[in-house]
Amino acid sequence: MSTSSVEILDQTKVAVLVTKVIDGSKSLVADIHQASVSILDHIREHGNYTEALRLLNGMHTGVRVKALAEWFKGFSNGKFAPGLNPKTKQWQAELSKDRTDNDFDIEGASLTTFAEFTVERDPVTLTVDKFIKGLRRTASNTSVFPNTSVPKVADDTRALAMKIVQFLQTEVKKGLAA
Repeated sequence: MSTSSVEILDQTKVAVLVTKVIDGSKSLVADIHQASVSILDHIREHGNYTEALRLLNGMHTGVRVKALAEWFKGFSNGKFAPGLNPKTKQWQAELSKDRTDNDFDIEGASLTTFAEFTVERDPVTLTVDKFIKGLRRTASNTSVFPNTSVPKVADDTRALAMKIVQFLQTEVKKGLAA
Protein backbone atom coordinates (compact mmCIF):
# COMPACT_ATOMS: atom_id res chain seq x y z
CA MET A 1 0.00 0.00 0.00
CA SER A 2 1.39 3.41 -0.95
CA THR A 3 1.65 6.26 1.49
CA SER A 4 -0.51 9.29 0.96
CA SER A 5 -0.26 12.88 2.11
CA VAL A 6 -3.95 12.71 3.01
CA GLU A 7 -4.72 11.27 6.40
CA ILE A 8 -7.36 8.54 6.25
CA LEU A 9 -9.87 9.27 8.98
CA ASP A 10 -12.09 6.90 10.88
CA GLN A 11 -15.83 7.32 10.28
CA THR A 12 -16.39 9.35 13.45
CA LYS A 13 -13.83 11.93 12.32
CA VAL A 14 -15.21 11.80 8.77
CA ALA A 15 -18.70 12.62 10.09
CA VAL A 16 -17.34 15.64 11.96
CA LEU A 17 -15.40 16.77 8.89
CA VAL A 18 -18.40 16.35 6.58
CA THR A 19 -20.48 18.56 8.89
CA LYS A 20 -17.68 21.15 8.81
CA VAL A 21 -17.53 20.99 4.99
CA ILE A 22 -21.31 21.35 4.64
CA ASP A 23 -21.44 24.32 6.99
CA GLY A 24 -18.35 25.85 5.40
CA SER A 25 -19.70 25.47 1.86
CA LYS A 26 -22.94 27.24 2.81
CA SER A 27 -20.99 30.01 4.49
CA LEU A 28 -18.62 30.28 1.51
CA VAL A 29 -21.46 30.63 -1.01
CA ALA A 30 -23.10 33.26 1.22
CA ASP A 31 -19.82 35.18 1.50
CA ILE A 32 -19.22 35.03 -2.26
CA HIS A 33 -22.78 36.20 -2.83
CA GLN A 34 -22.47 39.16 -0.47
CA ALA A 35 -19.14 40.15 -2.00
CA SER A 36 -20.45 39.75 -5.55
CA VAL A 37 -23.61 41.81 -5.06
CA SER A 38 -21.54 44.52 -3.37
CA ILE A 39 -18.99 44.42 -6.20
CA LEU A 40 -21.75 44.59 -8.82
CA ASP A 41 -23.23 47.67 -7.14
CA HIS A 42 -19.76 49.25 -6.96
CA ILE A 43 -19.26 48.60 -10.68
CA ARG A 44 -22.66 50.19 -11.36
CA GLU A 45 -21.87 53.25 -9.28
CA HIS A 46 -18.17 53.81 -10.01
CA GLY A 47 -17.27 51.72 -13.07
CA ASN A 48 -14.51 50.05 -11.08
CA TYR A 49 -14.35 46.26 -11.43
CA THR A 50 -10.97 45.62 -9.79
CA GLU A 51 -12.45 43.53 -6.98
CA ALA A 52 -14.52 41.46 -9.43
CA LEU A 53 -11.36 40.43 -11.26
CA ARG A 54 -9.54 39.83 -7.98
CA LEU A 55 -12.37 37.56 -6.85
CA LEU A 56 -12.58 35.67 -10.15
CA ASN A 57 -8.81 35.23 -10.41
CA GLY A 58 -8.38 34.34 -6.76
CA MET A 59 -11.08 31.72 -6.32
CA HIS A 60 -10.12 28.05 -6.21
CA THR A 61 -10.83 26.08 -9.38
CA GLY A 62 -13.18 23.85 -7.36
CA VAL A 63 -15.60 26.76 -7.06
CA ARG A 64 -17.82 27.42 -10.08
CA VAL A 65 -15.87 30.48 -11.23
CA LYS A 66 -17.37 30.45 -14.74
CA ALA A 67 -20.84 30.51 -13.19
CA LEU A 68 -19.85 33.60 -11.21
CA ALA A 69 -18.59 35.30 -14.38
CA GLU A 70 -21.91 34.54 -16.08
CA TRP A 71 -23.74 35.85 -13.01
CA PHE A 72 -21.88 39.19 -13.30
CA LYS A 73 -22.66 39.36 -17.01
CA GLY A 74 -26.32 38.41 -16.52
CA PHE A 75 -27.06 40.89 -13.76
CA SER A 76 -25.33 43.72 -15.64
CA ASN A 77 -27.34 43.16 -18.82
CA GLY A 78 -24.07 42.13 -20.49
CA LYS A 79 -22.51 45.53 -19.80
CA PHE A 80 -19.87 43.97 -17.54
CA ALA A 81 -18.49 40.92 -19.31
CA PRO A 82 -15.69 38.98 -17.64
CA GLY A 83 -13.85 36.46 -19.77
CA LEU A 84 -10.99 34.06 -19.27
CA ASN A 85 -7.89 34.91 -21.32
CA PRO A 86 -6.92 31.58 -22.92
CA LYS A 87 -3.21 32.44 -22.98
CA THR A 88 -2.75 33.82 -19.47
CA LYS A 89 -5.58 31.83 -17.83
CA GLN A 90 -6.50 35.04 -16.02
CA TRP A 91 -9.90 36.69 -15.93
CA GLN A 92 -10.21 40.03 -17.67
CA ALA A 93 -13.26 42.11 -18.38
CA GLU A 94 -14.91 44.69 -20.52
CA LEU A 95 -17.22 47.32 -19.12
CA SER A 96 -19.48 48.96 -21.67
CA LYS A 97 -19.19 52.72 -21.89
CA ASP A 98 -22.90 53.02 -22.71
CA ARG A 99 -24.04 51.34 -19.49
CA THR A 100 -26.69 52.90 -17.29
CA ASP A 101 -27.79 52.22 -13.73
CA ASN A 102 -30.81 50.38 -15.16
CA ASP A 103 -28.49 47.80 -16.74
CA PHE A 104 -27.52 46.58 -13.26
CA ASP A 105 -30.18 44.47 -11.57
CA ILE A 106 -28.92 44.68 -7.99
CA GLU A 107 -32.23 43.51 -6.53
CA GLY A 108 -32.33 40.44 -8.78
CA ALA A 109 -28.68 39.75 -8.05
CA SER A 110 -29.45 39.91 -4.34
CA LEU A 111 -32.04 37.16 -4.75
CA THR A 112 -29.96 34.76 -6.87
CA THR A 113 -26.54 33.37 -5.99
CA PHE A 114 -24.01 32.52 -8.68
CA ALA A 115 -24.51 28.85 -7.75
CA GLU A 116 -28.22 29.10 -8.62
CA PHE A 117 -27.77 31.27 -11.72
CA THR A 118 -26.56 28.54 -14.06
CA VAL A 119 -26.96 24.79 -14.13
CA GLU A 120 -23.83 22.81 -13.40
CA ARG A 121 -23.32 20.40 -16.26
CA ASP A 122 -22.81 16.72 -15.69
CA PRO A 123 -19.56 15.26 -17.02
CA VAL A 124 -20.13 13.67 -20.41
CA THR A 125 -17.87 11.17 -22.14
CA LEU A 126 -16.94 12.08 -25.70
CA THR A 127 -18.28 9.42 -28.06
CA VAL A 128 -17.38 8.78 -31.69
CA ASP A 129 -20.74 10.20 -32.79
CA LYS A 130 -20.22 13.42 -30.79
CA PHE A 131 -16.64 13.68 -32.04
CA ILE A 132 -17.77 13.38 -35.66
CA LYS A 133 -20.61 15.85 -35.05
CA GLY A 134 -18.07 18.40 -33.73
CA LEU A 135 -15.84 17.84 -36.75
CA ARG A 136 -18.86 18.29 -39.06
CA ARG A 137 -19.62 21.58 -37.31
CA THR A 138 -16.03 22.70 -37.92
CA ALA A 139 -16.12 21.47 -41.53
CA SER A 140 -19.24 23.50 -42.30
CA ASN A 141 -18.43 26.65 -40.29
CA THR A 142 -18.18 29.49 -42.81
CA SER A 143 -19.08 32.24 -40.33
CA VAL A 144 -16.93 35.29 -39.70
CA PHE A 145 -16.19 37.27 -36.56
CA PRO A 146 -18.70 40.10 -35.98
CA ASN A 147 -18.14 43.24 -38.04
CA THR A 148 -15.21 41.68 -39.91
CA SER A 149 -14.48 39.47 -42.87
CA VAL A 150 -12.19 37.30 -40.73
CA PRO A 151 -13.33 33.67 -40.86
CA LYS A 152 -13.81 31.79 -37.61
CA VAL A 153 -12.41 28.64 -39.26
CA ALA A 154 -9.73 28.76 -41.96
CA ASP A 155 -10.57 27.16 -45.32
CA ASP A 156 -7.81 24.55 -44.99
CA THR A 157 -9.02 23.64 -41.50
CA ARG A 158 -12.57 23.17 -42.76
CA ALA A 159 -11.30 20.99 -45.62
CA LEU A 160 -9.21 18.86 -43.27
CA ALA A 161 -12.13 18.47 -40.85
CA MET A 162 -14.30 17.21 -43.72
CA LYS A 163 -11.62 14.69 -44.80
CA ILE A 164 -11.38 13.43 -41.22
CA VAL A 165 -15.18 13.11 -41.02
CA GLN A 166 -15.25 11.10 -44.24
CA PHE A 167 -12.39 8.90 -43.06
CA LEU A 168 -14.01 8.27 -39.68
CA GLN A 169 -17.37 7.46 -41.23
CA THR A 170 -15.66 4.85 -43.40
CA GLU A 171 -13.78 3.38 -40.44
CA VAL A 172 -16.88 3.29 -38.26
CA LYS A 173 -18.79 1.46 -41.02
CA LYS A 174 -15.92 -1.02 -41.37
CA GLY A 175 -15.98 -1.59 -37.61
CA LEU A 176 -19.72 -2.27 -37.66
CA ALA A 177 -19.39 -4.70 -40.57
CA ALA A 178 -16.54 -6.64 -38.94
